[in-house]
Amino acid sequence: MKKRILFGAVVAVLVFPAIGGDLHLSNLPALWRFTGGSEFPGAKGTLENRDEALCLAADFSAGGRYVGAVSRGRLPQFRELAFRVKGAGKQVTLRCLDGEGQTHQYTLPLAGNAGEWRQAVWKPERSASHWGGANDGKVRGPLREIALLVHAAELPGKKAEVRFRDITLREAEVREWKFEARPFRLEESFIAPGGTEPFRLQLFSSRDDFTPEELAYFWSDYAGKKVASGRAEYRPGNGGSLLVAPPREPGYYDLTFPELGIRSAVVADRPVSGEPDGFFAMDVALSRGIAPLGEVEEMFRLLRKNNIGWIRDRLTFGALQPEPDRFDFGAAAGRYRLLREAAARTGLRLLDVIHDAPNWNKYPAKLREDRVGDKIAGRYYLRGNNLYPRDLIAAARGFDAITRRFLPAEKAVEVWNEPSSPTFDNSFPVEFVSALTKAVSVRFSLTGNPAAVVGIVYSGPPLQNYDLYIANGLLEYIDAVSYHDYQPAATLEEGVARLREIERESGSPRIGIPYWITEAGMPWANRELRAAPADDRHSASEIAAKAIEFRACGVQRYFAFICRYYSELHKNFGMLDANGAPMRSMAAYTHLVRVLAHKEYLGDLRLPGAVRCRVFGDDRERVACLYTPLRPVAPPAELELPEGVELSRAEGADGRRLAVENKRIPTAVDGVVYLYLKTLPERLLDRNTRAMALCRLARDYRPSPRCRKPVVVQPEYDLTEYFYSGTGIRFNPEGKFRCRVRYNNLSGRPVTVEPALELPPGVVAADFSAAPFELGPEECRVLEFTLTATDGFGVSRYALAKVGDRNGNTTPLAIALHREPSPEYMKTGRLVELNRMEEPSAWRKNSAGKLTIRRDETERAIEFQTSFPVGVDRWSYPEFLIPAGFLNDAFAIGFEVKVTPADQIRQMVLMAVCSDAKEHGPYISITVPAPTGEWEYRSVFLPSHPRPETIRMFRLGVNAFTQEVSVKIRNVKVFYSR
Repeated sequence: MKKRILFGAVVAVLVFPAIGGDLHLSNLPALWRFTGGSEFPGAKGTLENRDEALCLAADFSAGGRYVGAVSRGRLPQFRELAFRVKGAGKQVTLRCLDGEGQTHQYTLPLAGNAGEWRQAVWKPERSASHWGGANDGKVRGPLREIALLVHAAELPGKKAEVRFRDITLREAEVREWKFEARPFRLEESFIAPGGTEPFRLQLFSSRDDFTPEELAYFWSDYAGKKVASGRAEYRPGNGGSLLVAPPREPGYYDLTFPELGIRSAVVADRPVSGEPDGFFAMDVALSRGIAPLGEVEEMFRLLRKNNIGWIRDRLTFGALQPEPDRFDFGAAAGRYRLLREAAARTGLRLLDVIHDAPNWNKYPAKLREDRVGDKIAGRYYLRGNNLYPRDLIAAARGFDAITRRFLPAEKAVEVWNEPSSPTFDNSFPVEFVSALTKAVSVRFSLTGNPAAVVGIVYSGPPLQNYDLYIANGLLEYIDAVSYHDYQPAATLEEGVARLREIERESGSPRIGIPYWITEAGMPWANRELRAAPADDRHSASEIAAKAIEFRACGVQRYFAFICRYYSELHKNFGMLDANGAPMRSMAAYTHLVRVLAHKEYLGDLRLPGAVRCRVFGDDRERVACLYTPLRPVAPPAELELPEGVELSRAEGADGRRLAVENKRIPTAVDGVVYLYLKTLPERLLDRNTRAMALCRLARDYRPSPRCRKPVVVQPEYDLTEYFYSGTGIRFNPEGKFRCRVRYNNLSGRPVTVEPALELPPGVVAADFSAAPFELGPEECRVLEFTLTATDGFGVSRYALAKVGDRNGNTTPLAIALHREPSPEYMKTGRLVELNRMEEPSAWRKNSAGKLTIRRDETERAIEFQTSFPVGVDRWSYPEFLIPAGFLNDAFAIGFEVKVTPADQIRQMVLMAVCSDAKEHGPYISITVPAPTGEWEYRSVFLPSHPRPETIRMFRLGVNAFTQEVSVKIRNVKVFYSR
């Protein structure tokens, strides 16, 4: 997933002076929030108000690095912050989040004795320690939050109490202050239409009253039209609350208090009850947040109120099993346990993704020293570092114990997360995660663990290597395949269809296995604590449309991403805002639950102008889900219903009634519109769509028990000297690959293994030993040998070597191997020079920085020079258009490349794009072997899907760690099979 948010959605509370001047921050702990520094688990503590002071108690007995008091809300501009502190060491840490999303951290020295009140003063000046946003150390106001932190390293012992008082913003611009408020309870933002009970907002304020002008509010609908206004009732006490007359009609409504600067929202929709439809699910990612557990339960009640029955969360393996024989189910300050108990109380079923090997069960792994702490690049490991558990038998025991501990909420587990990423598996070949998944599955089967095993967990449909997962036998060990998808809805059917094609081509008996989409979202620009209305409508339409598409294609479960406010650099994926109020994306998704629950896909309505119009129905009604994307091009203002179609009603994405006049459906605002059908002529219902074939295939699937073979073959080869990716391993220049595998017996009985090796033509293994050996209960044994490519081994995407057991105790480990595509290894086919790629006029600029494209006649090459601004994700991928049909029968591309500075390149990638539209279109990223500062030959295989003949554009470039980068290429050649 993504970078962590350090602080939750909390608010700053001010005591206003009469006119400008100093502004005092309240000491009431209800108006601040405690943080235990969840990114460094273990710290505990409390936050209380005693003797007009904010008392922060810290306990680092179980680890952790810091605790703190956090205040959130856009603060007014001010000259300096002053406060007094007692109980700290020689310094105190202040952290702030500025108006553009950059976090700054300062160390404030303290004079005098710790037992005395000491003064601290801070001015919002340039910081030496900073991350996120512009990442340049310059503070840009107004501030969103401040935090007063106490670090374990600054204390003499494991426990301490630090007090703060007289927290003051000096020379503050009071008129800039905007109040913050949250729903009294999160679930109360969802109301039944026609109700009269006031909507309550918890206002965080120390004032006793407000003027009538300040209490004036208005409601606006999904489209942004004002529909009602009035004055709220203010009730003082505990920060105060505002009571507002609710909207009466169905739909989503923004609530705005112009004078106070408060923005919130409610959703009015028909109540739902009965058994939840298991398709509708939500990613919550709450284990790593710092939202109070009471707020977590409110969020769970919100989901159940909308009949969502499944949630997805995350568990860090190493935190839960810090030692081989010890589990810490109270890890993360007890949050893991308490959250899952809350899920059980509210009747939610839980899918947990478990990842990150415990330290005691890791291979040596090292981050790039110059990239540690890089908030933009994330974790970046040295190439070849294996991030999976070393002892698979112990790892499987750990997975088993963890999932059992969190019953009855725990219903399924994903084994690892996004194995395609450098963060979680260092982009290793698929047999590594496959072996771990097999071990977990066998353990669960042997012990009777009821949790479903979900595998692959890819960061997109695994089109390039799904056949390799199948070759490793993975489908026989899992109950469902999962992947994530952040692409627009119109692209999704193609991915599902190709995966099913691969299943069919492989001959797998598990064709039609359930698919779970465990992350599916559409981010919005991270400028404020709520999405801008246009961004919000786009996110809402795509999240709903993606669910509709996957439902039509037979996907079993869909986890919308993400319930809580969650930002990654300039993007935010949250469906609730920073104060817990719903946004349009949440309204659209929860309304879709009401539209499609327990309905089956029937076909497509033939409606001219619609990108999709899927029809679903049950024994009560039929509804057509009309999709006209809002971006990148605005949809038509309206579409006309075909003759013969009669509607009982039409609804917008949020459930509000839409007026249909003269059979014309308004489509400009929503992106998704629901047409409830009174009559639908059979000639207008296409029952033979590709989606219908996919849906039937999934519907007809009959699950069978997972494979229980006791032995799992584990890859242990050292990849540091080889080029590798998720699609396989390249022989070294000498045509060698040193192979090391471990046979693991997961069972409680001895087994006899007779090693077997199946090799592709042109590959030999002279030192392979097939001598049988016995494995005792939960024992393992290592086997090593060398694979050698002979002159008979040509150039192809991959060939499989399989390591197994003649006695049938395991499914084979499949290793995908290939040679570098180069002219000397070509046995058949042809080479074509692509000279046009060396012409600057043939390229389009596409970069996060300033990109200059020029011809270097001295080196007879094309050069891409990029200069990046501070604080951006540094990527540069100029675009080259390819004539239609040019890549028919092509399978690889090679070129010479030189990059400066080569040691500051995160990755070089060739993107194969099935579109000629600038910055748009579905694509596949192909990793290029790391370039150097000298001219060297590099080559990659083109994807098997999308097929090369459909590729209309290449994006070729780099992600960099540095602000300036130069990429030069020349002598481009395309390899053809004939």
